[in-house]
Amino acid sequence: MLKIKSIKQQTLVLLVSLTLGLAIAFSSLAVVTAFMVEDAVLSNLIDEQAALIKQHNKCYGEYPEISSNFLHLYASEDDVPTWAKKRIARTQMRGEIFTPDGTHYHYKKLVLDNNTKATPVLLAEVSRLLAVTNQPDIFALFIFMFLIAIALAVWLAITFSQRIVQPVLTLTSAVKHNETTSANIPMPKLDFELGYLADALQSRFTQLDQLLEREKSFANNVSHELRTPLTVLKNSCALIEQRGFKNGDLLGINSSCEQMAHIVDVLLALARAESMELQPCNATLVLEQVILRCETLPRENFQVHFAVPGDLILLANPRLLELLFFNLLRNAAEHASEPELTISIADNTLLFENSITIEPPLEVTSTGTKAIDSQGIGQGLYLVARIIERFGWQFDVQTDNKKFRVMVTPV
Repeated sequence: MLKIKSIKQQTLVLLVSLTLGLAIAFSSLAVVTAFMVEDAVLSNLIDEQAALIKQHNKCYGEYPEISSNFLHLYASEDDVPTWAKKRIARTQMRGEIFTPDGTHYHYKKLVLDNNTKATPVLLAEVSRLLAVTNQPDIFALFIFMFLIAIALAVWLAITFSQRIVQPVLTLTSAVKHNETTSANIPMPKLDFELGYLADALQSRFTQLDQLLEREKSFANNVSHELRTPLTVLKNSCALIEQRGFKNGDLLGINSSCEQMAHIVDVLLALARAESMELQPCNATLVLEQVILRCETLPRENFQVHFAVPGDLILLANPRLLELLFFNLLRNAAEHASEPELTISIADNTLLFENSITIEPPLEVTSTGTKAIDSQGIGQGLYLVARIIERFGWQFDVQTDNKKFRVMVTPV
């Protein structure tokens, strides 16, 4: 018994079975039709002769001379040869007789209009008239052409099955490759319903890769970014245990907790799928809302100078844009030598500028990087860079003439 192991084998078996079944069915029908046509021709020939006999008997009251040597007219059923009486005695008015020596007969009982009780019988020896039976070459040619047709049909079935199944196999291969490797291989371009399925799978694989990437990034960032504030808290607790509580300890603990909460907010926002959706946002309105909510800035009387149009629209995620401005504002409040920040725009670039007295590190956007006198945990501009990267914008930092500039260029 054939054990089917794949859709390719199943399709091939079904198509070949259908092909063979149809070929055998129609071939059998052709053979039966040939014999039926042969019998119909002989029956029509006998019917034509019987009609002539009836017409002659009606006109002249006697039976005519039969000119055909294969036809014999018997005046009654009793006159027919002994070997044919048993068959002709049946109620059927016509039929066939097969003899042991291979001779083949057709008979027809005649119903005449006269009052005679005898039933004439027209018996025809049709062995020589059997065109199909007497032509074995026809059967040989038929079988030969039948085998050729079967071979061609099987070849077409194999070809069609490969063409039908190949898109499915191609799609399956791409899916298996994506399952076994980390690379997101594009799904093949297919037609009709398989094309829709391939596009849907491509979309799902892309979403899954993005989800896994966000989860991986979130896990890595949490493990790195929270280590520093946790260390600060741990050290503060150790110092309090050794030397007792001082006024500055509570400030440091509160600052670390606030930083941790903010880091978690940013990382969660980056990890959510909603953060991938960008929409037009009024940048000035978002900036104003961030300033109004910044009640815990590390410096009092911190001033922000606006030189930004009130209708500035940026394509961004609203929550991440708010966190971006909050980080830039807090970074300036922590590190500026003067309690002020200037926000302006030039050549489609947002410029955040504040004064400084100490040059920042070169890798100022790397995680954990901070100035020597910084009281922060070195995360502000790193998170800014992460958010801008999510938006697909450009980001640059410059320092000159005791000025620190963060330049954000929406693309």
